Amino acid sequence: MTSRPLLPHRRRAWLLGVVVPVLVTAAAWAVVVALLPRVPEPAAIHWGTSGVDRTGSVAELVAPSAVISGVSLVVMALCSVLTGRQALTRRMTLGLAVALATMFGGIAVATVAVQVDAPTASDSTSPEWWIVAVVAVALTLGAAAGALAGADPAQPADGALPPDAATASLPQGQRAVWLRTVTALGPTLTWVLVVGGAVLAVGLWLLTRSAVPVVVLAPVVVLMLAMTTWQVQVDPRGLTARGNLGWPRVHVPAAEVARADVGRVRPFPEFGGWGLRTNVAGTVGVVVRAGEAIAVERSGGRRLVVTVDDAATGAALLNTYAERSRGAAVTRD
Repeated sequence: MTSRPLLPHRRRAWLLGVVVPVLVTAAAWAVVVALLPRVPEPAAIHWGTSGVDRTGSVAELVAPSAVISGVSLVVMALCSVLTGRQALTRRMTLGLAVALATMFGGIAVATVAVQVDAPTASDSTSPEWWIVAVVAVALTLGAAAGALAGADPAQPADGALPPDAATASLPQGQRAVWLRTVTALGPTLTWVLVVGGAVLAVGLWLLTRSAVPVVVLAPVVVLMLAMTTWQVQVDPRGLTARGNLGWPRVHVPAAEVARADVGRVRPFPEFGGWGLRTNVAGTVGVVVRAGEAIAVERSGGRRLVVTVDDAATGAALLNTYAERSRGAAVTRD
């Protein structure tokens, strides 16, 4: 048996996933509405490398941003209050809710603000540096919201380990550590792609004299370097998976392991892609490739899968430490 599923930190979920994004969006659009009478008609609705390259009505300028902001607000609000059984899912969802509200609202303000009191649309300046600043603020506030989302409360698993759960042949009192490294691309190809991404960003900046490509590609390069290789470890503390840079880090305490098994993962059908993922069922996945994985059922109805070689050995050792964590008073049925 395991403890009943919990959705911890509900107040934080409502505050950071609903209230804060609504307030940020409302504030941004209040500024937009106040500035619109000072925007030329027709207004600039697109900028290229040489300045304004498309004009249209003020409605054409603000309508797409309004629709995107509204849809994002509703979708992220629902995700925030309906998910969050695991800390990682909660942090990702609440951080994304705040970041998207800030980014979409900020971009709407930026595209209007650069046109205020301009004689014609062609006289307005590019919102490029405004957008760079907006993205930086959005990432900062999103990271802060994720950090404030709250860690999982301790939820030790109840009852004995299921009798059909495989365990390791490890004499009582002895300890062992299981360690594996799993990589999606290999170190050489990873660095080739990282350097290639950096060169592409610099090349686009030199070609367009725009900082936007650098702002867009820099996080992609960092995430590629951090998440294409993972170290997976099972020891008396439980299971720990760390990214290539020591971050991200996913940890399951041995005391919260209901059981560990070997599973098989299909990245796209089950998680929509590769990397550190979560799916609609609330399962967290360290998904580097398709195939063999350690599947961990946690207390509180939580679940983690980690794609890694020799998953059977890692799962058996994790079950052994989970059983030991329950103490001598609780034995297998």
